[in-house]
Amino acid sequence: MGNVLLSGGFYKSEGEDSLVTAAAHKGDDDTASLSPPPSAPRRMPPNLSGCLRGGAQEGRKPQAAARTGRQGDRRGPAPSRLAAANRSRSTASVSSLYPAEARAPVTPRRTGVWGSEEQKRVLGRVAPELLFLSSQPLKEENKMTAEPERKFGVVVVGVGRAGSVRIRDLRNPQSSSAFLNLIGFVSRRELGNLDGVQQISLEDALSSQEVEVAYICSESTTHEDYIRRFLSAGKHVLVEYPMTLSAAGAQELWALAEQKGKVLHEEHVELLMEEFAFLKKEVLGKELQKGSLRFTAGPLEEERFGFPSFSGISRLTWLVSLFGELSLVSATLEERKEEKYMKMTVSLETENKCPLSWIEEKGPGFKRNRYLSFHFKSGSLENVPDFGVNKNIFLKDQNIFVQKLLGRVSEKELAAEKKRILHCLALAEEIQKACCPM
Repeated sequence: MGNVLLSGGFYKSEGEDSLVTAAAHKGDDDTASLSPPPSAPRRMPPNLSGCLRGGAQEGRKPQAAARTGRQGDRRGPAPSRLAAANRSRSTASVSSLYPAEARAPVTPRRTGVWGSEEQKRVLGRVAPELLFLSSQPLKEENKMTAEPERKFGVVVVGVGRAGSVRIRDLRNPQSSSAFLNLIGFVSRRELGNLDGVQQISLEDALSSQEVEVAYICSESTTHEDYIRRFLSAGKHVLVEYPMTLSAAGAQELWALAEQKGKVLHEEHVELLMEEFAFLKKEVLGKELQKGSLRFTAGPLEEERFGFPSFSGISRLTWLVSLFGELSLVSATLEERKEEKYMKMTVSLETENKCPLSWIEEKGPGFKRNRYLSFHFKSGSLENVPDFGVNKNIFLKDQNIFVQKLLGRVSEKELAAEKKRILHCLALAEEIQKACCPM
């Protein structure tokens, strides 16, 4: 993986749990090892407020960064006896899902940088949306609850990078994986098995009573069809973003999930990153004047991952989650197909008419870098401190999904999440139409 440059000179190498929006990292054709690579220890973030220039923090600069990681509105009816038992025995509950709409259930670590009570208090002040709300102290790292009375059978569709990480997490005996039983994986290729996990056919996955949940980790252009087929077969669905390449398609799928009484969950691990938690805290209560977010990467395979506004929807989700719903002012697309180069430039504005620009630039020789710049009346934010590797963000997303399966997420939180997702999909579609008029 390449490096991420957060404007102001902060380089961070993308780790195993980095955002996997690039074509080479998310598709079914990119088979990755199921064994997790070694990960670097996390470090306390230096000078968490020093990146905000102006006011009391003026002149303070954070230390140079080293490495970082990278991503349905209707819950299915859990059996009442299971839900009641798990509700009383669980060591954790979720009061909200993501920043702005909710908090991500991240388990406090027993050892390491956030292990002490003082360190947890620091994290609580800096990024409360990353604290896992616990009703009692956790005995082991990543332990979510006692042994459940039953497990949901899971099949993973697509074994590229995201699918491989999902399989790895499902084989983790702790945390939310205790509620899940990995049945096998589905792939267009004949692979037999991967690290002891059996390949099964799509038809068997759809018809099997043992399979209750499908993780859709294939190319973005295949998501809508897979979701529709698994929901129609009466399965719960977790899908990597974007769930569809149109807002209307997403609306139809959510209606189908409601009709079937099943959970439809779209993954957004970018909202679980510590960089985002930092940004959320820093922009809170500040009056934006203007801002920009630019992302660069290698060539985009649009036929597999959709138009840039969809393949890059995690950046759009950041902007919406930080500054509220946005409206489109203009959008242009520069393309040199023979050189595999593209640049999408989007002008947006907040509800208060503050301008925001979003740029996706991809082609040979470009590294995966992210540059941001936000200007407020009280100062400017252009740097993000070093948080180290964003570990286990897919597992944290799975924790949220399992909470939905168990009926522990409120209708209000589900509605807020659905509203944000549909707004971003509709905006991405509007951008595509502006760039490519019929």
